[in-house]
Amino acid sequence: MTTESTAPISFQRSTVLLINELIGLFPELPAPYIVIHKPWQGEPSALHFQLPTPTAFEQWRTALGITPGAVSLHPYGANSWVKATTFRDGTEIEISSHGIILTADQLEAPRDRDEVAA
Repeated sequence: MTTESTAPISFQRSTVLLINELIGLFPELPAPYIVIHKPWQGEPSALHFQLPTPTAFEQWRTALGITPGAVSLHPYGANSWVKATTFRDGTEIEISSHGIILTADQLEAPRDRDEVAA
């Protein structure tokens, strides 16, 4: 028999306050779909912003100070997506945008240094 472990909602307070801070800092940025992940095994809550377009993703990436090199592309046919992660005040913030259409050549292109010919 396993023991279920749950943290009270108060453990997510700092993440909710961080959302409020980001709204104050960047009130004109596109509204994301927001997911607050519950604390897990002693780690604090995590924040995930799912953005409606690649343009919205780029606006948030820039505002959060995430470098372009930290963005990962996940090719998956007509539903490819991008993701980037940063930390702010000890809370992980992940941003993503789905539905990026890639051509066949783009899907087959090298993704990292090991795949690119010197």
